[in-house]
Amino acid sequence: MPHSSPLFIVGAPRSGNTLTRRVLMASGQIYIPPETYVLGEILARWRKWRGLTWREKVWLFCAFFDRHDMFADFEIESFTPFAKEACEFEFHERTLEHLVDRFYAFMARQHGFTEQRWGDKTPWNTVHLKDIVRAYPDAYFLYLKRDGRDVVASQLKSDMRDFESSVQRWIDANASCRRHLKKARRAPLEVSYEDLVTDPETVFRSIFDWADLDYELDYLTKIPERLGDVGRHEHHAAVTRPITASSIGKWQDSLTADQFAAAQPAFGDMMRTLGYDF
Repeated sequence: MPHSSPLFIVGAPRSGNTLTRRVLMASGQIYIPPETYVLGEILARWRKWRGLTWREKVWLFCAFFDRHDMFADFEIESFTPFAKEACEFEFHERTLEHLVDRFYAFMARQHGFTEQRWGDKTPWNTVHLKDIVRAYPDAYFLYLKRDGRDVVASQLKSDMRDFESSVQRWIDANASCRRHLKKARRAPLEVSYEDLVTDPETVFRSIFDWADLDYELDYLTKIPERLGDVGRHEHHAAVTRPITASSIGKWQDSLTADQFAAAQPAFGDMMRTLGYDF
């Protein structure tokens, strides 16, 4: 049976989420798919679907993934086989929790992965974190934080957003984590990107211990097969390279302190809340 407590990697985009996924996946003890984008939205909408038949819920659930712009990142031909499988669930299995567990198990099988424990590393989950914590109060929540200036610079370099939107996204993501993770039953683990890349052996060992996973040093260099979005998007290119601290402070190559000083006050407030000099 799937592990009853999944692991969610949460935080603002460009905070080490994909790197952390790569290392955890290298252990072979947990399956974490490419960014799912719509899981939080489904959890938020599930109650509104209570008037639908089970078959309708299943096909709508799959359609959210199948029809998303980033569906190709999964490197799965279609979720139709899973939908047909889920429609045949026994009556007592027809719950959202069981549907999600089996969905992640299906993706794992498609990628030749046999371990049944699953996780998720979608930064967009911070938008729906209230619903995720409500649905999975016993989950492991790994909260990754990073200097907002480097996050903004990285988002701009990846053509994700403009300056103002990147600043707001970083503020909102961290505010969501700090607000909603308080309601998780299991104490979340907060890790800074800077520590992660400066002393990866120590930090990843602590992450594995906290997550109840066995740790080995070669997980830091091993590259799992079929990482999906990692090979499809240029902004993930560094994930398969040796871990390095060279990106710390890189914001100074493309942005100025004056630009951030002119940003909304909430940016500076959050920087100081997270322990960064500003």
